[in-house]
Amino acid sequence: MNAMEARKSRFFKNMFLSYCLFIILSFLVYSATVIYEAVKVKENQAVTYYETKAQAFANGMDQQIYNAQNIISNLNNSSLINKLYMTVQMNSPVDSYLLYQILNDIRYQKTAGDDFNISDVVLMLNDYNKIYTSDEVIHLSDRIDLSGWNTDCLAVTDLNTCLNMNNSKLTFFKQYLIYSGAYQYGSGSQRGIICVLFENQKIQEMLKSASGEACGYAVYYNGKPVIKEGIEDGRFFKQNSRVSNLISYEIIAKKDKFGFELSDLGSIAMLFGFFICMGYLIIAYFFANRYSSPFEKIRNLVGKEKIVSGVMDLLGERNGYMQQVHNMSPYASQGILHSLIMGNDEESGNKEFIKEFIQLKRVFFMTAMVDLYFGEKWAKEESKKALKAISDLAEKESDAEFKILCYEKDALHVYLIFNSNNGEHLEDRLYEFFEKMKKTLGAKCVVTVGADDVKEELEELSVSCDNVMLALEKILWEGRGIIYFHDIQSDCSMNYYFPKDGIRQLTKGIRDQDRESISHFFEEIEKRNQMDFDNSVYAGKLLLSELYVTVVKAMQAVWDQCGIPLRRVDKCPPYRTMEEVIGYYSSLVTDLFFEMYQAEEIRDNNNQSDLELIEYINQNDKDPNLSLTQIAEHFSVSSKYVTALVKKQFGMTYLKYVQERRISHAIDLLKNSSLSLEKIAEECGYTNMLTFRRNFKAIMACNPSDFRGDKTAEDESL
Repeated sequence: MNAMEARKSRFFKNMFLSYCLFIILSFLVYSATVIYEAVKVKENQAVTYYETKAQAFANGMDQQIYNAQNIISNLNNSSLINKLYMTVQMNSPVDSYLLYQILNDIRYQKTAGDDFNISDVVLMLNDYNKIYTSDEVIHLSDRIDLSGWNTDCLAVTDLNTCLNMNNSKLTFFKQYLIYSGAYQYGSGSQRGIICVLFENQKIQEMLKSASGEACGYAVYYNGKPVIKEGIEDGRFFKQNSRVSNLISYEIIAKKDKFGFELSDLGSIAMLFGFFICMGYLIIAYFFANRYSSPFEKIRNLVGKEKIVSGVMDLLGERNGYMQQVHNMSPYASQGILHSLIMGNDEESGNKEFIKEFIQLKRVFFMTAMVDLYFGEKWAKEESKKALKAISDLAEKESDAEFKILCYEKDALHVYLIFNSNNGEHLEDRLYEFFEKMKKTLGAKCVVTVGADDVKEELEELSVSCDNVMLALEKILWEGRGIIYFHDIQSDCSMNYYFPKDGIRQLTKGIRDQDRESISHFFEEIEKRNQMDFDNSVYAGKLLLSELYVTVVKAMQAVWDQCGIPLRRVDKCPPYRTMEEVIGYYSSLVTDLFFEMYQAEEIRDNNNQSDLELIEYINQNDKDPNLSLTQIAEHFSVSSKYVTALVKKQFGMTYLKYVQERRISHAIDLLKNSSLSLEKIAEECGYTNMLTFRRNFKAIMACNPSDFRGDKTAEDESL
């Protein structure tokens, strides 16, 4: 190998190694960036996820506490419970009808909130030997002293522990999540205790479900843990209760949920980057080999007579390159103009070349934006024709001393850039062009223009385009068909009028379908702002934003109340007059009225059918042939629908509801008749005596014969 070949070999190696070094360093930077961003994104996602779960955890538990507080409040205001207390205080016997009403009242409060986690509600009166639940009256051997009971508390415990008793009934020795409060009629003194007993297992399942992937959770009352599950080592997310200042919650997330793992998407990005790096290395090899070869050509050219011709061939083939550039220039011009308008200065390149390329060769320029309005219902073909006419007119009006450039922003808006060496005449040329546009487009299209001051520096083009958009916002209060200039001093006011209780007003008007109050709501906003405020551009934008939020929240409230599925509400399109804005939102409200009417019709039909189904069960509950399948076939619905309806109405399963009604009838017959147990079982819809006894004992905690004997003895003592 001679010296020249050796030098060539060294040049190839140096070039290839340089490429390799650059590519590897780029890959390392890329990998570090990917890992950093992956960790950052994962942490943000994890924090958002666990904060959401903590909020859901708090909301779920708050709903249970709120239901319990509501039950206690309703029982405190119950005239029946007050009558019971007065009867007890006078040592008078409690008649059976009052007792029946009281148990029904407690049972109703238990099921009214549709909270299936509530097992029972217990009423205890001071210095009294009976306890009232939603299902029965429990007789105690001694009077209970409730003076040491800590009211308004939350704890996982059992009633035996709370009352220092050893009662064998399930209600006393089973552990519940107990929320208790004082019984006091109205605002009087404490008369007893009301306890709401939650199924502890169901509450635990609900909290575990709400906490999602959290490794632990806790419920605190007055700073002390009431419920605490899972590991305690991790990142804590806390929430305070919205229904009680003494209750707080927290969930715990494992620390590895916030770090980088090989299973994350970042690993895929790194693998992708590795393959790209390998591809670039292969390309670098071929490029190094290719670009080291010119040195060999130069060596061959040295000493030859046609060196100039050889160098020309070396520098590039004449393959129509300039013709391709010429054909591309209109598209490239629009692309560069787009970059300037969007403010991408780093993509702009050499300023003098750009000015030449997009034909902004003159010293001064003025920016304007044209708004085309064909009415609320317009066709794309109309806008295309209008934009084409404006572009043709701009080209026609341009000459050697004056140039108008067009750039389409969207289907109804186009930027105009007036360029001239005479800056004083640009404003006059704008007005002339405006009049010609109106004449060209005709009466079907209303033309409005926003314009900025005359500029000199190309870097100000992006800011100037923002200014013309702000100028067009004046359409809101001043109307269409004229030219608006940007005025930074008069457009900066933030003062505007909007009703403080706007959401409540509009929600009530929509809910009541009161068109007059809704119309007054919108008219008041328009008139007060026109009369009392200077109507700046920024104030108008704030007003429109608040109006949109108010309309959306009002519609969502009505959707939720009427059972209408939620959907996205589109904002009023930009550059509209206040009258058009009000018309747009009024039409949304009008459409909502029709949806409310349809939802009400569907709801009425469903409610009537549901009432008929429940009435059918109540009338046939003593029929031994009554079954879910038979009811579903009779009303042409599914068995699941019947089950869900009974659960919703009574807070229990279909089977338990029918069994309770049958046993209730059996209790009445045991008390008021001398029928045999077999006959009573038959009368209540039981074909099997064993089933009757088992169901009776499950509900009343005693056999039917024992119940009849106890009842007879009690009546004799009275």
